[in-house]
Amino acid sequence: MSVEGARMRMLGAMKDLHVKWGEAESLWRDATAEAFRRRYIESLEDAVRSAMPALEKMADSLARMRADCGDPR
Repeated sequence: MSVEGARMRMLGAMKDLHVKWGEAESLWRDATAEAFRRRYIESLEDAVRSAMPALEKMADSLARMRADCGDPR
């Protein structure tokens, strides 16, 4: 799988998580739900958000390496 493919899968998974969390949140509204959101959902969002620039940089580096080695991809 390409780096771009992995990036798109990660973004898609986050979108799915938001949909499912929205469904759960509509029924689960207490202090435990808020703590869960902060501990897991927000920290995962932060991790994915910070990974995106690194994945983009990695994709650029791989493209340059391929070009330098004569790989047409």
